Amino acid sequence: MQVGRLLNGVMAFCKWITHFALLNLLWIGCTLLGGVVFGFAPSTAAMYAVARKQILTEDSPLFRTFWSIYRQEFFRANGLAWLLAAIGAIWYFDLHFFREFEGWFYSLMNYIMIMIGLVYMILLMYILPVFVHYDLKIRGCIKQALIIGFLHPANLVLMLVVGLSSYYFFIYFPGLIPLFGLTVFAHLNMWLSLKCFNQIEETKLTEKVASP
Repeated sequence: MQVGRLLNGVMAFCKWITHFALLNLLWIGCTLLGGVVFGFAPSTAAMYAVARKQILTEDSPLFRTFWSIYRQEFFRANGLAWLLAAIGAIWYFDLHFFREFEGWFYSLMNYIMIMIGLVYMILLMYILPVFVHYDLKIRGCIKQALIIGFLHPANLVLMLVVGLSSYYFFIYFPGLIPLFGLTVFAHLNMWLSLKCFNQIEETKLTEKVASP
């Protein structure tokens, strides 16, 4: 009995390792296929879509699912990525621009820019899970990501901890980056996001049942 459980555990572990490695290779290959600049966003969106299906135990072929999402969301994912990059670039420029001033004006603007930076960070943590989970336009995705981020601060902290842990793990073990890269973080980030999404749906359902 114990041997059977051990073998099942080993097989499940090997299955996940193979899944992460193949998904990461697909992500790298399709990112290069799009010339990196135009391939990064749709490849990452496809990775999150595959992670979502895997977490929801939806049995779907890895290669077909990834390639389908990559082609389907190519332009929309790039549009979102360029918009986020523009917002980040403007924030970075303004942050350094206002640091040229002194006195109370500098202190005020520095505080405002830090707050905007925190909001931007919240957006980045939730935007891809929202993008692949909800059928929303880009503006709706941004709005939904911010709402969820502000309503679930504890979950956001967990996401940051996971992100930092993944970062330092791959710093100490850089040889694993070609095998796993972003896939481990994407799955954990998606899993934490789905917990929030489920809580929101349950709350809506409870309110709907309770309402006269």
